[in-house]
Amino acid sequence: MKKIIVVTATLLSLSAQVPSVAAIAVKNFTVGYTKANDISQKSFAVKTGEKVRLEVNPTETGSGCMSSIMVPGLWNKPQPLVKGKKIVMEFTPQKPGTYKITCAMGLQRGVINVR
Repeated sequence: MKKIIVVTATLLSLSAQVPSVAAIAVKNFTVGYTKANDISQKSFAVKTGEKVRLEVNPTETGSGCMSSIMVPGLWNKPQPLVKGKKIVMEFTPQKPGTYKITCAMGLQRGVINVR
């Protein structure tokens, strides 16, 4: 019986030290995409170590070199811009700086400023 109480007390003390998933803040950005206007918000500011969730909602399918989106240094895998298919990029910047939002070929379409 004493072992059960000790194990339970130990587990309770450990769980009190670990933040819950809900307690971890996430900076959310949701943008739209059209061929005429590209992404609707082009500049974002976040902090080093802050978890970021960037959602892109294409209302049209991209074409040519502007048919994908990525953030080199933060999200290195190009994501295709397909009408109606939401893109979710989640990352946690570790270094301050300016990170370009680009197509797969590197043409700039916006920036993420990390402080």
